[in-house]
Amino acid sequence: MPYFRNIEGYNLYYEEWNPDSKNGIIILLHGFASSASFFKKQIQVLKNNYRIIAFDALGHGRSEHPKDLNQNLNKNLRDDTIRDLEDLLKFLEINEKYGIIGHSLVGGMIAQLICMKHPERIKFLILLNSGYIMIDNVIRNIFYNLLPYFIRMNFLDVVTNSVEDILDKTIPYIITALSNSIYNAKLTKDELYMRIEDQIFRMINEIKEYNPSKIQCPTLIIGGRLDNFAPEQMSEEMHKKISNSRLEIIDMAGHFAPAQRVDEINNLICDFISHID
Repeated sequence: MPYFRNIEGYNLYYEEWNPDSKNGIIILLHGFASSASFFKKQIQVLKNNYRIIAFDALGHGRSEHPKDLNQNLNKNLRDDTIRDLEDLLKFLEINEKYGIIGHSLVGGMIAQLICMKHPERIKFLILLNSGYIMIDNVIRNIFYNLLPYFIRMNFLDVVTNSVEDILDKTIPYIITALSNSIYNAKLTKDELYMRIEDQIFRMINEIKEYNPSKIQCPTLIIGGRLDNFAPEQMSEEMHKKISNSRLEIIDMAGHFAPAQRVDEINNLICDFISHID
């Protein structure tokens, strides 16, 4: 199986299909706690015409899983994943433009950040069940998963006005969920509370400051009408802010729409790519 070693010395799993294609390159980015294999139904179709590259982020899928990854409660995956993708593209000697497809809040947000960091290299962006929230570490992920749907629908408004009350209610459950990760960590209760609060407040401030209008490449945004994790309202908000974007909300589809509504999702992706110059 193909692996490359990242700058920290960890082995990361990657795959590529149709490497000799002259029709362009597409990069696939999976979500938190997922892997590149999530895209298998999309790969089956896209590999017929395009060079496809996908990899498992550190601590995911078949990539190496450091023992201290979950114990480092403040470690965010975004910068490391962007760096690892940049190094993988160098490793594969890829210099031309590429399209990028990201799923969920983490894969989709990392895809957006790459578009803003390397606008000259991006041909197009496709966001699947994504949004404007980055939950790329264990604390943020647990916190977000504890929130009811009505808060996720209006996340920034609700959390900005009620964050202290929400934290009071969620922190005991976050600590319980972290019990295995913090087993060997020598943290007092106050220190642990401070770390959790710091991560959540940082997350909220990042959302306030985030500006996806900087994304200029052609963008396809696909949401699911039944998506409880990244509600359709997030897709609609992204569409408003990304000027060169197209929005598609799929009925009877949840957060894993690419696996649930395969034909419809694949048709939308292929149609969109076919119209890119």
